[in-house]
Amino acid sequence: MKIPQCHREQEVLDAVRRGRWSGAWGEELRKHAAGCEVCAEVALVAEAMLHEEALAQSEVRLPSAGLVWWKAQLAARRAAEAQATQPIAWVERFAQAAALLTALGLTLWQWPRIAGWLSAAKILAPAHTPASIAGEWVERSGRMFQDIAQGLGGQSSAYLVIASAGALLALMAFTAYVVLREE
Repeated sequence: MKIPQCHREQEVLDAVRRGRWSGAWGEELRKHAAGCEVCAEVALVAEAMLHEEALAQSEVRLPSAGLVWWKAQLAARRAAEAQATQPIAWVERFAQAAALLTALGLTLWQWPRIAGWLSAAKILAPAHTPASIAGEWVERSGRMFQDIAQGLGGQSSAYLVIASAGALLALMAFTAYVVLREE
């Protein structure tokens, strides 16, 4: 099969590229392309390609390679920092929770002393107010914990057992985290 060609094909292509196709300069070539199937196709494809080239140049602005590399390095550094600080943040949250539980346990354990000190300083409200009712409830709760501690063999040994169990659980949780983190 022979590919059809025209000797004016290059002239049509040059006219379209230089913008002379639609003006007065390209009138003769347009008349020729109206009768020549090859030149009509060349003109159609060349106009479509010029239109696509104009769209590509106006819409897409690619950043320089140096900027892309710098941003990739910055993103990698931030990801490494986040990964490195994750265990620290976890331990920090655990320490805050342990401190809160310790403060709560210490307050309940020593509530009679704290209530006596607040009463002596006249910070606790007089009887039959919501604050005194809450104080009585906390005092009863403190007595309950004292009774439990005495039932376990004295206050100091009970709290030692509870603190040891808490420390063991914390150590187990941290060990599980480290082992699972490396897998």
